[in-house]
Amino acid sequence: MANSFQIFKNQQFQSIAISHFNTILGTSLLVPVLPVFLHNSGLSETQIGLIMGATAMSSLIIRPWIGFQVDTKGSRPVILLGQIVLILSTVGYWWATSFLGFFVLRFLYGIGQAFYGTGAVTFASSIGSGESNSNSIAMYTLTTMCGLGLSMSMAQVAFDNFGFNALAGISVILIGIAFNVMKWRSQPIQLAARNVVRAPFMDVLKSKVVCASTLSQFAVSFAFSAALTFIPLAAIDKGVDFYSLFFIAFAISVVFSRLFVQKISHILGLLNATLYASITMLLGILLLLITISPIMLVLSGLLFGLGFGVVYPTLVLLLVERIQQTNRGTALGIMIAAGDIGNALSAAILGGVAEHLGYFVLFLTTALLLAICTYYFYSILVRSDDKISDN
Repeated sequence: MANSFQIFKNQQFQSIAISHFNTILGTSLLVPVLPVFLHNSGLSETQIGLIMGATAMSSLIIRPWIGFQVDTKGSRPVILLGQIVLILSTVGYWWATSFLGFFVLRFLYGIGQAFYGTGAVTFASSIGSGESNSNSIAMYTLTTMCGLGLSMSMAQVAFDNFGFNALAGISVILIGIAFNVMKWRSQPIQLAARNVVRAPFMDVLKSKVVCASTLSQFAVSFAFSAALTFIPLAAIDKGVDFYSLFFIAFAISVVFSRLFVQKISHILGLLNATLYASITMLLGILLLLITISPIMLVLSGLLFGLGFGVVYPTLVLLLVERIQQTNRGTALGIMIAAGDIGNALSAAILGGVAEHLGYFVLFLTTALLLAICTYYFYSILVRSDDKISDN
């Protein structure tokens, strides 16, 4: 464990870790309460689903192109541009009042997320080599979960006491701090070596490790979006006002699992670690089919967080291990784009499901999709040693 934290002595990693923590804390502070805020504003579940899904729609459109820009121009300018767009889209909440206004802001936010997310993960995966690179990825994803966990734990209390507009202001300040850290403290990283031939985009896309990873990321993002958007509404529907029990339990377990993700991956292997983590997430969703009560929200959050904390870093490590460095941004961009699809479809489709068929069918649909995609993820990779690697 001590070796993992050695990466924090690296100034480049310090910069991305501080910036990433503040960006995730700022952006995620609004996520758990936004569906409730929109519902209190008179919007239906279907409209809320479309608004929440707008982020993933815009990210999906632009993400593959951004991956290419990261490979050819470097990740740092992409990160900075993304943070600027995130700030602008958050400031807009102070004036938005209609379905169209919120939809446009979330669409713009998705563009910012696409720039920032692709650039940040590529920046972190380009620090060091060998074990130090693995530590960088693991600790980078830990900062993600620390920011996500803290924001989700405090979001409802802050929302109830200070209101949505105050949260938006705090979010802007945090992202602004993150921007200045990357602007003035970090140094550029040029990922793609100019004298090395890059594999064509379609070759990267058709690689089995990319196909399997994108399938898993799609399902995980679909389930995560379903939880973030509809668990608060489902809990309120069942008379459980303090829906943050799920998010607090999720925050604790997801940070705990991220601390040990390297050890888990070493013991089980990356493939099995991803498989078991997805199954653990699935169990967390299945608990919600039994009933939605305070104790069930806690148990579901614990299981969901344990699985979610392992899945993403192991998928990133799989790609970094099997894809040559000059195509890393493209491969990661494809995988994250699959997550955008999952987020978009989850929010857009499940909003209508919740409104017309109820929350039981919503969580059942989520569980079935996660189970099917997990099965095919494992099937694709267990039968293949396919790699796009350095020659």
